Amino acid sequence: MEKKSSLLIITACLPFILWGVSGILPTFDDYTTLQSTWWVQIADPGYFFPDAIRRPWDALFGLFVGHFPALFPVLNHVVIIFGHTLNACLVFSICSRLGLKPTAVNMATLFFFFSPATLGATLACDGLNQTYAQLWGLMALWIYLFRRSWLWIACIVMAALSKENGLAWAVVPPVVAYAFGRADRRQAMHHVGTGLIIAVCYAIVFIAIMSSGIFNIEYDESYMHNSWTAHAKDLAQLLAFTWLPIDFVSALYAPTRNWTMVALTAATALPFLIVLIIRGVRQLNSRRLLLIILCYIILASPHIVSLVSIMHNYAPLSMAAMMVAIIIDRTPAKKSVVVAFSLFLLADIVTDLHHYQAARESGQLSRHMATQALEQTDLQTTTRVLCINIDDPSEPHYSSFCVRPVDAFAWGLSAIHFSHYTFKPTISELTLPSFDAARVEALADSALQAGCDAVWVAGHGRNLLCATDSLNSFSKHSPQ
Repeated sequence: MEKKSSLLIITACLPFILWGVSGILPTFDDYTTLQSTWWVQIADPGYFFPDAIRRPWDALFGLFVGHFPALFPVLNHVVIIFGHTLNACLVFSICSRLGLKPTAVNMATLFFFFSPATLGATLACDGLNQTYAQLWGLMALWIYLFRRSWLWIACIVMAALSKENGLAWAVVPPVVAYAFGRADRRQAMHHVGTGLIIAVCYAIVFIAIMSSGIFNIEYDESYMHNSWTAHAKDLAQLLAFTWLPIDFVSALYAPTRNWTMVALTAATALPFLIVLIIRGVRQLNSRRLLLIILCYIILASPHIVSLVSIMHNYAPLSMAAMMVAIIIDRTPAKKSVVVAFSLFLLADIVTDLHHYQAARESGQLSRHMATQALEQTDLQTTTRVLCINIDDPSEPHYSSFCVRPVDAFAWGLSAIHFSHYTFKPTISELTLPSFDAARVEALADSALQAGCDAVWVAGHGRNLLCATDSLNSFSKHSPQ
């Protein structure tokens, strides 16, 4: 492989990637994160301000998008892909300057850039924080390795302010430097201690602010009380997304399950995985490989001890890429290895494209339901809406790629988005576990008589039910 072939491939693909992601529309939590328009959070300062303190860059980005809502979510996607591309360039630069062979460097860079482990971050509007936590962390590593400047500490702080898991980078640079002989044991231990002090100081300040009583903090319980079984599943998911580029949409989403595609992508990726396993086992006595594995665990640990979602696979991916570079660097240069990696990359791209297609279709469902709401509601007179969400937990879905209709409608927020933020009623919510026509109509009649101007029912199929008159049934006002 030519010295910079990976960067040339990425550059050639970027226009198509940017064109593709610009067509992915928001769903579910995309509407309520700090990176979306600000009006959602301002309506509930108790929700907004604690997150703005933790992630100020997200809040500033949301402020900008809030002033120019026409840019949402395209600007989010562009900024995320830009950050992801910079991360790939940093992986390339770090591996190159550490003296690894060009073939190993190029494979590691392409492994990082096209990995399905990036998809939860790069195909979602709220992947901004995960991408830039990685970017600041990699910049800290680059500065520590090649500039020996204390600016690496500033980068660690920036990583933590991008997303809390970025704080794990505080101890990674000295460990990597020691692995490659760019710091002796004493220096490395000293700077690991410095990183731990930074982490402790951050934690003290954060806890002091959050426990001050000034802000009303609500924690997501799913992050706090996972069982050992859940942690084991999280770890399995993390490893699978990192190392096994199978068509997960075909494997995990029942309505489109296709075991043939799963088998084909797995078989295509297998030869390179075998190379990595065999050559990696032979290098387990290598300080380089063992310490990079340790760094992978460090960067993954904030999520392993709490919760791993599809997005969180991104956090330790750069260390996985460096593991690939180290293993291939000491693997005899054979054409068969390049062919095996090419097949692995093909499995990556097939998996990426299917996830992209699913995410795009979910966004189109969001637009479809929002359009129905806007067409059936008097936008001039409606100021209060009740949104009844049929939230059936047994209904099939797959992360943010294949969302349920109730999640696509996003509690009515999609209607506001697709009105270009000219229609901003007060939306009350009510959640039911299943659809009961008599109960839904009774609730709708009660809400309309109490002063609501419209009632939307989301989650009973792909079409939205809408009522604006308590004397009429939903069927009269809704598409059949």
